[in-house]
Amino acid sequence: MFRTLPLAAFLLGTMPAGAAPTEWTLDLGHAHIGWEINHMGLSRTVGRFNSYDGTFLIDEENPANSQITFTIDAASIDSNHEARDAHLRHADYLDADNNAQITFISTDILMLTPSGGKLTGDLTMRGQTAPVTLDFTMVRDRVYPDFIPNYDEVRVVGFEATGEILRLDHGMDFIAFLDSPTGLSVDVDLHFDLVQCEGATEDNTPCTWGR
Repeated sequence: MFRTLPLAAFLLGTMPAGAAPTEWTLDLGHAHIGWEINHMGLSRTVGRFNSYDGTFLIDEENPANSQITFTIDAASIDSNHEARDAHLRHADYLDADNNAQITFISTDILMLTPSGGKLTGDLTMRGQTAPVTLDFTMVRDRVYPDFIPNYDEVRVVGFEATGEILRLDHGMDFIAFLDSPTGLSVDVDLHFDLVQCEGATEDNTPCTWGR
């Protein structure tokens, strides 16, 4: 069974009036938190985080009443370069020894189209908090087919989001030299599926992957 509902229908149209937000689960097997940054005006340095999770309380009747959080293990930063990653974990940048977690807590959700909008929240890195706004789009809303083992026909919704973080907002003011190899703004991109796991079996794959 396939669903092609617009995001407005997903967020606005399927819950009874006055219903509380519904908890969705982040499918860790189908999620990505990536970043890229300027490298002296040359090819951009690209990386990701490998360890994270989130909570998603979605109010389908009133999206602004939804609550979304991400928690990221700062030490899981990965740019496919061991020495560079060690420096990124250092106090010059993420200071992961003293600030183990990066957190995002939503403060506002604004629908701009039937399938997307802006997600604003407080981002905390290195113990310093600053607002950030992500542009998000719903990719698809569907039910997994019954022929996939251990997927149990649960409902799944895919999202993509992009935004920009200014590292100075979080105390990352290290500059090695003029025209430093590390830019001041970081572009972020997220790709993730949310699954509705209420009533799913204990061996359900998208609900338990990586947990």
